[in-house]
Amino acid sequence: RPAAAAAAAVLGVRVFRRHFGACPSPPPPSQSHCRLGLWMPAYSALASGGAVRPPRATCLLLASFAAGSGLWLLVGSQKEEQPDVASPRTQRSARSAAQLAKWFRWQAVLASEAAAHTASPGKGSLALWGDSITESWRGTSYGTPAGRANGTPAVLAQTLARRWPSPAVLAISGDQTQHLLWRLGDGGELPPPLASDGALTAVVMIGTNNLGAGHLPGPTAE
Repeated sequence: RPAAAAAAAVLGVRVFRRHFGACPSPPPPSQSHCRLGLWMPAYSALASGGAVRPPRATCLLLASFAAGSGLWLLVGSQKEEQPDVASPRTQRSARSAAQLAKWFRWQAVLASEAAAHTASPGKGSLALWGDSITESWRGTSYGTPAGRANGTPAVLAQTLARRWPSPAVLAISGDQTQHLLWRLGDGGELPPPLASDGALTAVVMIGTNNLGAGHLPGPTAE
């Protein structure tokens, strides 16, 4: 599929470059016997023995179709993410390439924080994993200050942080269950010192974005 996608996209670009500028303009309404008049210039050229070239509108349609087909094939080549199979974000679950890059950058920060986290003497540790709901405790979205979370870090400081000083808030907006599974394993957000901490209190809130993406409750819960 990736090869077919590239070929279709290249075809679309070539069709557009080769024909769009050279194709004749659509005929005046008086010369057209169909509502759009897309092929009437070609018929006229054929009848007069001239070269047959499709009009501008037809060239544009063909180029758009080829390029769109390439994009569809490229996206379709990505494997579907399963809610119970660990996976980082992919093109399937990211809204754009920029968001995907932002996800990996922020996840690396969270992994570093998890590795450096230490328990408070006599009070144990608190770690909160999740999506945007949990990341709101930090007042951010993908690590960037988010207006919708204004005041939320202060609430954390006045409540949970009194019982567990410096709680680890390890969350990424938009994440689904498969993303958190990957983060806890390959992503390094549950390093051995934290995993072996017998006094660790772990809070996990994840899954609502799976339902929004069309996953069924059963596989999501698994």
